[in-house]
Amino acid sequence: MTARARLALALPLLFAIGACGGDAAPPPPEVQSVVVITVNIGANVPELHQIRVAAHLGSAGMDADLYYPPSPGGVIQSGSTLAILIPSSRMGLLDLILYGLDANQIMVARGNGQTTIAVNKSVYTTITLGPCGAGGC
Repeated sequence: MTARARLALALPLLFAIGACGGDAAPPPPEVQSVVVITVNIGANVPELHQIRVAAHLGSAGMDADLYYPPSPGGVIQSGSTLAILIPSSRMGLLDLILYGLDANQIMVARGNGQTTIAVNKSVYTTITLGPCGAGGC
């Protein structure tokens, strides 16, 4: 994985696409808001192979657990970025907790942040992951 790898996964969406006859045009794509997270990895953090993002959108009462990459992969470098796509119908304060997972899928690092969703726009935030303590993450 490159130092500036870009990964994207959408928060769960609740919508339906109607089925029509063969000549019907597909519905237009939904405009989305984007939260781009730069992940800095602090000192003494073991190699990370996957990041779990626990996202909470308080105004909508929505929670999502997202994984980057979706399957554990190579070593994630400090400064890597990931993106969360959010339907433009959602707005408000987004709470983020990131967990760094090692090659055995054990949580070895943690960091948190918060940002306000900019409807139909991109917002950028940086979260630093520090090592988990003796009591865990």
